[in-house]
Amino acid sequence: MLTLERVTKAFHSGSDRVVAVEDINLVLDTGQLLTIIGSNGAGKSTILNLIAGSFPPTSGRILLAGRDITPVPAHNRAQRIGRIVQDPLAGTAPTMTVAENLALALKRGRRSLRPALTRRLRSEFRDQLERLDVGLENRLDCAVSLLSGGERQALTVLMATFVPPEVLLLDEHTAALDPHNATMITDLTCQFVERLGLTTLMVTHNMEQAINVGDRLIMMHKGQVIHDMSGEEKRRATVPELVKLFARHRVADDALLLKSPA
Repeated sequence: MLTLERVTKAFHSGSDRVVAVEDINLVLDTGQLLTIIGSNGAGKSTILNLIAGSFPPTSGRILLAGRDITPVPAHNRAQRIGRIVQDPLAGTAPTMTVAENLALALKRGRRSLRPALTRRLRSEFRDQLERLDVGLENRLDCAVSLLSGGERQALTVLMATFVPPEVLLLDEHTAALDPHNATMITDLTCQFVERLGLTTLMVTHNMEQAINVGDRLIMMHKGQVIHDMSGEEKRRATVPELVKLFARHRVADDALLLKSPA
């Protein structure tokens, strides 16, 4: 279970104070997949950064499985929290091979040398890559820099879940891909999340994706949760209904940067 208790994050620039997230209370059950949508500057990515430990909250606490992780540094949280970002280049070591990247993933968050690439380990990597169904099982010795964006993001999904984390953070992880690859990565991610029972938060600007993925959806604006839907309400939700809900808070379509479905 992941819990945010009255979490606020304010940034200071000279005499200016900008509140990115304000008094957020959020509880995610183990295995729940939550999608987060909102206008630019709503605080969506700030929430993920706070959970990952990229910076501390101004006030409030973050608990994982009942333990207060608020003071825990990011590199220690990485043992329990996986993250995939928008840029397919960011989640891998491009000059290393596919096999070497997977070896690093085995040591996520641990300050130690990567394991030797034994025959057994290479065979295990090949089996895992075959599940991706993008042909990477035959490219173990290929430099990651030579992969396409979709192939690299598929590898990133596998790396983030190779040692299953307690929490998986997805920060618009399909936004930089073409529609075909975005759909492929979304489906692949959902398969991993369901199979491994991962507690997951997914930030997206795509309303249709937010509706179709996961079992809960929150809408954010100006650092606050303005609507929280799950169950039958989420299953019956439509894009026009979400737009109307945002309009009640004076959030216009252009502020939401609506995108066509991936």
